[in-house]
Amino acid sequence: MKKVIYSLGVCLLAGHVNAQFVNSTDIYVSEGAVVSFNTDVVNEGKITNNGKVHFQKNLENLSSIQSTGVAVFDGNGTQLIKSKNELSFSKLMLDNDVKLETPVRVNETISFRRGVIESSSTNPLVFSADAKHNGASDFSHVRGVVTKEGNEAFEFPLGDGTNFRSFNVARNSESQTLSASYVYRSPLNISGQVSENVETINENEYWTLKSESVKGSAQLSVNGQSGLEEVAYLKRGTWDVLEDSKLSASTDLKNGALFTLARSRNIKAEIGVYPNPTEGEYFLKLSGMNENEQITVDVTNQDGTTVMHREGLVKDLRRAYQLPENLPATELAIRVQRVGNKPLTQKMILKK
Repeated sequence: MKKVIYSLGVCLLAGHVNAQFVNSTDIYVSEGAVVSFNTDVVNEGKITNNGKVHFQKNLENLSSIQSTGVAVFDGNGTQLIKSKNELSFSKLMLDNDVKLETPVRVNETISFRRGVIESSSTNPLVFSADAKHNGASDFSHVRGVVTKEGNEAFEFPLGDGTNFRSFNVARNSESQTLSASYVYRSPLNISGQVSENVETINENEYWTLKSESVKGSAQLSVNGQSGLEEVAYLKRGTWDVLEDSKLSASTDLKNGALFTLARSRNIKAEIGVYPNPTEGEYFLKLSGMNENEQITVDVTNQDGTTVMHREGLVKDLRRAYQLPENLPATELAIRVQRVGNKPLTQKMILKK
């Protein structure tokens, strides 16, 4: 078949007809050109966009689309985007409702002007490293799944189709792939168990966040509502306050962590020992923790050697201990590790 290349510097209008526009050739849209398709587009050839292309109906890609220019979706009624493989756009402009039936990647930026993108875990909206968005609002955002690659700070432009309910992750030291979604439904439908550390929990909504990396982590911030400024996450079937607002392997980020907004009772977890200094016997104080919380207790000397190690529930480890008799007088460190929280440490002086 003879190759046909359309090099455009002016506006090309597809006819006002209801039939599909089936492309089986090469279409080249040059820089500065504007092309508008006001009918369904089925691409069986190659479309190269270095200018600006308006899609006003459905788009189905069966071959190749390369878009370093601007792709605008501005039809009337929900537009479907289909493809045999992931579609990639440098710049997207959303001016209508769009449903993704393939993963769509943004390499540079997407402008949310009007309309909602409906995506899913199998067909997400993907932001490449350093890709950005602007204009997200109640009127224009993503309902479904957003995936972000890289390590820079990012706001996930999520909502439920009516309400824009985004959250932010801070810059990370490691590059990773994070996928997030928003659910306008009570988190208590997932689990009605709430930790004693939680005074009030948001009963209207929750978010999910998942990392493809076993060592992935994410420092969260969410715009508070009704005085709920802290983050609570689902921890073994119980909603508990995330003390440093950081999801990681310890909060099961690899498999997908659920979180919402909450207000804690401001019960601060603390440890202590007495008497201190001690001659060998001491009592371990553990406060502000759930009695059935699993913890580990380590006592180390000044060179980091562990001289005592215990694992168990808080209620079982809150008791008297006897240090090994062969220890010389020295300064020791007690370290209590809680699952999903920063370790608590306390110095102890051993005198003889």
